[in-house]
Amino acid sequence: GQIAQVIAALVLISLVTLAIGFLFVRTIKGPIEALNERTRRIANGDRSALKPLHRHGTREIASLSKGLLAMSEKLQSKNDYIRTFATHVSHELKSPLTSINGAAELLLDDGNDMEAQKRERFLNNIMQDTDRLSRLLDRLRELAATEQNIEAGETDIIECVANLRTLYPHVNITTDHAGKPAIPMSAEPLHIVLSNLLENAANHHASNVHISVEAKNGKVLILIADDGSGISATNQKKVFEMFFTTRRENGGTGMGLSIVSSILTAHGGEIRILDNVEKGATFELTLPVVN
Repeated sequence: GQIAQVIAALVLISLVTLAIGFLFVRTIKGPIEALNERTRRIANGDRSALKPLHRHGTREIASLSKGLLAMSEKLQSKNDYIRTFATHVSHELKSPLTSINGAAELLLDDGNDMEAQKRERFLNNIMQDTDRLSRLLDRLRELAATEQNIEAGETDIIECVANLRTLYPHVNITTDHAGKPAIPMSAEPLHIVLSNLLENAANHHASNVHISVEAKNGKVLILIADDGSGISATNQKKVFEMFFTTRRENGGTGMGLSIVSSILTAHGGEIRILDNVEKGATFELTLPVVN
C-alpha cells in the first residue's frame, strides 16, 4: 500500500513538474528565445523581422516585445533619414563647390588676359556660390538644433515679434491676440520658426504679414498670413520636403520650411498650409498647451 502511494506521488510530482516545464517553455523560454532571435535579425538589418512575435507568452514579454519593436522601427527610420539626408546634403554642397572650383581655375589660368567684365562675372559667381554654401551651413546648424533635446519653455509672442521687426524692416508685421499669450516653446526655436516663415514670405514678395494667436481646445493656434505671390497647389505638397525650392538660382536652400516642420514636430505640434486663400499664403501652426 505505502509503496503504491509513494509511486503515485512520484508520478504526480513528475507530471506536475512536466506541466510546469511545458508552461515555462511555452510562456517564457520560447518567447524570450524568439525575441532574442528577432533582435539579432533586426541588428543585422533584416527588415522582415520588424513585426510582432507570433506568441508572447506573458503580458510582460508582450510589453517588452512591443517596446523593442517600436524602438527598432524608430532607429530604422532614423537610419533611412540619415542616409537620404547625407545624399541630399552632399549633392547640394557639391553643386556650388564645383562651380567655385571651375571659376577659380579659369581665373587662375586666364586671369591676367581675361577681360575685366568677364573676370567680374566669374568673381560674382564665386561670391554667390559662397553665399549659398554659407546659407546651407546656417540651415544645417538650425536643423542640428532641432535634433537636440527639446527644452520646455514659453515665449511671449509680443517680444518675439518685436525682435523680428528689426530683422525684417521692409515687411509690415501685425499681430492679433488676446492679452499677452505665451507660445509653448522656448525663445530660440520659436525665433527660428517665425524667422523662416517671414523669410519665406519676403522671398515671395510679401509686404504684409499678419500673425494671430489663439488658445483653443487645449492647443495654441498660430496663423501666419502674408500678401505675397502665394504657393501653387502643386508646390504646396512639396514645400515641407527637404531641399525643395523654387528659388535655387537665387540662393534658396530648400531647408527653411523643412526645419520649421521638424521643430514643431519635436514640440508635439504641426504645420500646414491653408487652402482657399485669395492672395498670398497662410500657414497654420498648432502646439499643445503645456500644463
